[in-house]
Parts: sequence; C-alpha cells; structure tokens
Amino acid sequence: MRSCRRFGEQFCRRKGAGTGYWMILTQTYLRSRVPLLLMVFCWLGGTVEAQQPPPGGVSTTHPMAQPSAVMQPSLNAVGEALGVLRPEKWKAPSSVRQEAAANIESIRRDLEVTLPPLLAAADEDPSSLAHALPAYRNIEALYDVLLRVTEAGRLSAPRDQAVTLQRALAGLEGGRRAFAEQMQSAAVAHDQQLRSLEAAARAAPRTVVATPAPCPPAPHTKKRRTTSKTVRKPMHPSTSKTTGTASH
Repeated sequence: MRSCRRFGEQFCRRKGAGTGYWMILTQTYLRSRVPLLLMVFCWLGGTVEAQQPPPGGVSTTHPMAQPSAVMQPSLNAVGEALGVLRPEKWKAPSSVRQEAAANIESIRRDLEVTLPPLLAAADEDPSSLAHALPAYRNIEALYDVLLRVTEAGRLSAPRDQAVTLQRALAGLEGGRRAFAEQMQSAAVAHDQQLRSLEAAARAAPRTVVATPAPCPPAPHTKKRRTTSKTVRKPMHPSTSKTTGTASH
C-alpha cells in the first residue's frame, strides 16, 4: 500500500496535478473499493485522448476573408488619389505629362470597369485559387502602372500630390501582400486536405470485387453437308428411234 501510494504521488507530480489529486483518488478508492491503479490508468487514458489531434489531421481554421474586403480600402485610396492629380500642371516635359495622364486614365478605367467583376468572381469562393489568380494578376499590373505614375509625380508634381500618390502606392502594396498571403494559406490548406484524403484512402480497407466467371463457349455443332443429286430426265421415245435409225 505504501509503495502504491508513493507511485501515485510521483505520478501526480509528473502530471502537474499535485498530491491533492492523489488524496481524492485514495478517498474514492476507500469508498468504492475500486482498484487504485485502474483509476490512475483510466485518468491517464483520458488525458492522452484529450491531447490527440482531430481525426484526419485536418485542423479547424477560420473562414477566409473575401478578396474584395481585403483590397477595397487600398483601392478606394487609389481612387481618391487619382481625383486630386493634375498632370497637365506638372513641371515636366510634355511627353512625361501625356504619359502620366494616359496611365492615370488607365488606372481609373481598371478600377471602375475591369477589376470589380474579377473581385466579385473571387468573392464567390475565397479559397479557390482559380478564382483569385485573375484578380491578383490584375492588381499586380495596376500596381506597376501606379508605380510609374508615382515616380513621375515624385519628380515633377507638387508636394501634396506626390505625397498622396506615395500613400496610395503603399496602401496598394499592403493590400496585395495580404491578398497574396491569403492565397498562400488557401494553397497550404488545399495541400493538407489532399494529403489527409490520400492518407485516409491508403488506410481504408480495400474491397476486392469478384469478377464474374467467363461464359463457357458454345458447343461446336457440325453442319451437315447437303449434296444435290442430279435427276436424269427420261429420253423421249421419238428421240431414241431417231438415234437407232442413224446408227444403221
């Protein structure tokens, strides 16, 4: 009994339960006459079971945000920045001003016409890379055009317009980075799900489907050969007499 008690106290210390939990087990043992080691092993089994991961190795994750919700704040900032730009008054050659004006018009058209349906398609299934990639590629192109406008404005635009462009560019950079990280998380989740399905398929018992026996061949029957008999026609009497006369 003393050795059992010493074992129980050491076990509880290792489990972090303290000796108080051992006293509770001892009182329960004295009242119900249940073997003490059985109680300890049951408690140990419950602890191990609580620490096991969920079946299949798939962890529960929060649902992904819609791409439009991720990108819309930075896109709104870009649209507001375009509204205050006056490239025709920048201190730059006419070719630079014309190129900046064309790029600004291209960005505005993309924000109003091209990008919204792509984001709407991505919102239908945020975890689908097939829906998200077209919108992300468009945002990448939009960032490149805005970067050229920002560089031109930094050299020739008034200070307030240049600062507005730089802030809009930084916001778009943060938005597209968050969008890319979300797509990467979706790719990792799909990969884990595929691996868990493959593991479950390998662990599942294989059912052997019995193939039906082939049908026996039909018995070979010999065909009777039909021979056609030629029937001789009787000769006409007049013909026979003529033949006899000719012979004489």
